Parts: sequence; structure tokens; C-alpha cells
Amino acid sequence: MTKRRDPLSLEDGVMIAHACLGDSGVEEITGKSARLVRMWSDPDDDAHKIPLVQALKLDRALVVRGEHPSILTAYKAELRRAHAAATVPGDPMARLADAMAEMGDLAEELRRARCPTGDGGRQITPEEAREILRALSDLRGVLLALETDVTASLPALRPVEVA
Repeated sequence: MTKRRDPLSLEDGVMIAHACLGDSGVEEITGKSARLVRMWSDPDDDAHKIPLVQALKLDRALVVRGEHPSILTAYKAELRRAHAAATVPGDPMARLADAMAEMGDLAEELRRARCPTGDGGRQITPEEAREILRALSDLRGVLLALETDVTASLPALRPVEVA
């Protein structure tokens, strides 16, 4: 009998990866036994949780095969759930203003990086790329918060009663 796993849980992601890659595949990729990998997918086994480096190896193998990274997907879903639980909705208009300011910061970093008289000329240097990626990350955070604000303002769905 198959043990039930919560959808989009880390254990579910490991189970999906194992199913896609097979016993010999997970053994080759992780250097661990297929039995241990199965233990990583057991939601009731607190003694055997998947190490981050092993999760990365399994997801990388899935991506190379053209599959979706199941563990990363579960990890992102868990972070979204944690963020939603910890976030107090704000004013969407204020958040939009924050997003516009972050977009301006991103535009400035891009302009600086592509300036012909800059460090790399029109080529983006690794240092410039780091600053651009940081600005993108900041913008993403504000946009995620804006999405949360707008979603929180929606009325709760009520079940439909049939007479």
C-alpha cells in the first residue's frame, strides 16, 4: 500500500523524482541507496530528511532529462505558504509605488552596466550582473507582496448551496 503524501510537499517531490529516475538512477545520482531515497520521501520519518545537496542533485537530473524539478516546486510552494501565513496585507497602491521605485533601481543598474564608459563597456561584468540580479530580486519581492495584498482583498469564497 502506498503511503499518502501531501501534494507539493518535499516528500512528494522526492517520491516523484524517484519514480521518474528509478532505483538505479537515484543511486547513481545521489551515491546513496534507493532505500534511503525512499526514506527521504516518507512523511512520517523525521530521522531521514533529504539533504539540500541531494535534493539539488535529483532536481538537476530531472531537468537534464527534460522533466520538471519536483523538489524545487515543492520547496517554492512551502515558502509561498509560509509567506502567506506570515504576511499582513498592505495597501496595494503603496505597494505599487514601492514596485515602481524598485523598477527604477533596476533600470539604473542596467543603465550603469550597459554604459559604454563603464567597467565592461557595453558588456555586463560579473559585479554588475550581481547588482542587477539583486535589484531584480528586490523587485520580485515587492511584486509578490503586491500579489498577496490584492489576493487578500478578495472576498472569501462561499460554498454554493443546492436546493
